[in-house]
Amino acid sequence: MSEERRDSGDSFLRKSLRDAGGALVFPLIAIFIAFVIGALLVLASGNNPVAAYVSLIQGAVGSPTAIGRTLLNATPLVFTGLAVAVAFRAGLFNIGGEGQVFIGAITAAWLAVSVGFLGIAAIPIVLLACVVTGFIWGAIPGFLKARFGAHEVITTIMLNFIAINLATYFALGPLRSEGIVPGTETIEAAARIPAIGLGLGRVNYGLAVAVLAAVVIYFLLWRTKLGFRIRAVGLSPGAANYAGMRIGTNTVLAIAIGGAMAGLGGGVEVLGVYGKMSIPFVSNLGFNGIGVALLGRNHPVGVVLGALLFGGLASGAQEMQFATDVPLDLSDVLLAVILLLVTATKLVELIIGKRARALASGTRLDEGLGN
Repeated sequence: MSEERRDSGDSFLRKSLRDAGGALVFPLIAIFIAFVIGALLVLASGNNPVAAYVSLIQGAVGSPTAIGRTLLNATPLVFTGLAVAVAFRAGLFNIGGEGQVFIGAITAAWLAVSVGFLGIAAIPIVLLACVVTGFIWGAIPGFLKARFGAHEVITTIMLNFIAINLATYFALGPLRSEGIVPGTETIEAAARIPAIGLGLGRVNYGLAVAVLAAVVIYFLLWRTKLGFRIRAVGLSPGAANYAGMRIGTNTVLAIAIGGAMAGLGGGVEVLGVYGKMSIPFVSNLGFNGIGVALLGRNHPVGVVLGALLFGGLASGAQEMQFATDVPLDLSDVLLAVILLLVTATKLVELIIGKRARALASGTRLDEGLGN
């Protein structure tokens, strides 16, 4: 009996590895082609592409400090990537990650100062509050979609402006502190997420929270009834409705859960990196999360890997600019080409052939929006 279980476990592991390899086909091909195009652009600008890419890699992973910068850049993108991915699985497009991050950030900045006397015990309280406020903020466009049919793209974009300006008002108004940099009061050191150390610079245990969030979302989507319903609604709303699944409820929950992830990301940035919400605050985390989710095929594992790539390119581009004459903008070009190729599946099919395409599509991780 135990031998049968072992064989079954080995078979499951082999299938998982095969599926994972298939899911990586498209992103890896896209990344390779993007770097080839990037090399041609560097060459056309009169620079050495080999030297540029060597410095890019060194800046991303060439030292503990470089690795720390990559991880620091990647951490918030895991949260915003998950925020987009969960909604995608339900057939929805959550562009509200930016505003949801700000809602989580202002929640953390206010509450952490209020309960800072609790020391390290304040951290889970504050992060839980960020999850709640992000969930509520995400539920608003979900409710408008379910109740009135308002398109989530429009409502989440509008709510971005509301959230950003609302957080800015509180940071510059009722919660403002004295100082050179305008913003909220600085959070007590004991109530902040501690740094990991190991020569990784400012990387903190918010990274562990991000990985844990990805694990939670994976189990939620693939190991719970709620996750099954969310994915079923995304795959076929008509069939899900026929099976008795509430389309409206799952629509609200999908965007709300995504909002909770983005809100948590904003809280981690405040508690772990900045210690306050200063104005201007971080920008484009929510929008970059869209690219992370697309690159990761809307799967939590892919989101983590996509965030690491985004973080590494951002970190390596700085070193590349210092070591060569190649501008920082090249990293944005690389990301744009990667995302273009990842979404242009037919184009990649011409490059890698139908057999590789069949391998990738068999995993159900790369079917695009909502699948």
